[in-house]
Amino acid sequence: MQEILLGLLVLFLPLQLGRHFWIVDSYIFGLKVDYLSPTLYFQDILIFSLIFLKRKEVFSFLKSHFRLLIAYHLLLITNVYFSLTPLLSFFAWLRISEFVLLGLIISRNSRKILASLEKFLPWILFFEFGLGLTQVLKQSSVNGLFWFFGERTFNLLTPGIAKGVWLGNVFLRPYGTFSHPNSLAGFTFIAMILILGKKKLNSFDKLSIFFGFALILLCFSRTIWLAVLIIGIYFVFSKIFLGLQHGSENKKLSLNFTYLFSLASILITIFLFLRTTLEASSFENRRKLAEYAFVIIKQNPLFGVGANNFIISLAQKNTAWEWFYWLQPVHNIFLLVASETGLIGLVAFSMFLTLSLRNLVKKRSPSSFYLLASLFGILFTGLFDHYWLTLIQNQLLFVIVLSLCWGKENVKMSRQDI
Repeated sequence: MQEILLGLLVLFLPLQLGRHFWIVDSYIFGLKVDYLSPTLYFQDILIFSLIFLKRKEVFSFLKSHFRLLIAYHLLLITNVYFSLTPLLSFFAWLRISEFVLLGLIISRNSRKILASLEKFLPWILFFEFGLGLTQVLKQSSVNGLFWFFGERTFNLLTPGIAKGVWLGNVFLRPYGTFSHPNSLAGFTFIAMILILGKKKLNSFDKLSIFFGFALILLCFSRTIWLAVLIIGIYFVFSKIFLGLQHGSENKKLSLNFTYLFSLASILITIFLFLRTTLEASSFENRRKLAEYAFVIIKQNPLFGVGANNFIISLAQKNTAWEWFYWLQPVHNIFLLVASETGLIGLVAFSMFLTLSLRNLVKKRSPSSFYLLASLFGILFTGLFDHYWLTLIQNQLLFVIVLSLCWGKENVKMSRQDI
């Protein structure tokens, strides 16, 4: 049963099917804001079932780490107490607690979750590419059955919709089943890295990677393009270095699929950067959000304004209509954590990431490279966007990657070469 639930959780990672509960605090200027709505997602049902199934193991872990549990609850209670809207913060901490317990279960069943990732991620990329490409061709959402998978209803004229510009032509960027093309591109990028970490890539895997890369290009997320470029360059040069280092044993450099794909992705992303320009308004809005995050941190240094309260605080300070579609969390996960949970929360978050990285490096397994690349991709893109901490699909993938860094089982996701 546990293996089935873990498999279903991975299979339904890209879903956005949920029931929103519109409490008073979920409205800004009289309009609904998804970020502020307590939501029960389909994935929550799977996670709660897993926690119930492994309740004895979870209780045993919490009992053996009682001091850590006390510290966690002290942070939770103080953050909710000092929050601008305590009820929203309480629901946010319920979600965080759910992810902590899920991470514990995944870390102790890493082999099973990796088997599910290897099996279902290629299918997920095929599905999202097909849906995203159709959205671009139609210049609108597909609707119908896809609404139940999480697709929003939109078209090119929808206010605040994400658009791309290529050779002077404006087009609708693909959303897939996600809330934004950037979120979709980030998820796709990490999924591609995890697929590349398989011991043996079959034709279906390779084709899904090509489709995933094509989807990233369509999403027009320059942050993801830059991440692809950085990791691609690192892989190519590390491959060349290893080839030179072992030149006496291997006269020829092994040109496997991953190496050739990385080389091609470098050339394509460089070409795209040369042919496109960054919108000044997008950069300016991100700068303003970052500036306001520093204001929040300065005014609330220890406990922040409360989990999931950044938008509430922003709305109280900026009421101009031009800001409405940028009433969003600050586009940096570290600034977001610091502004909502204070420096105490930022230190705790940073320490956990550091320990996760150290734990991953200590394993020294071939699969560690791909998990390290995945975690780097998340943290790097997290410097320029917030979706790893705010949107359910990206949150779950982040939890999975972090949990695998703490995997208790012998992970066998390694390839024969890196």
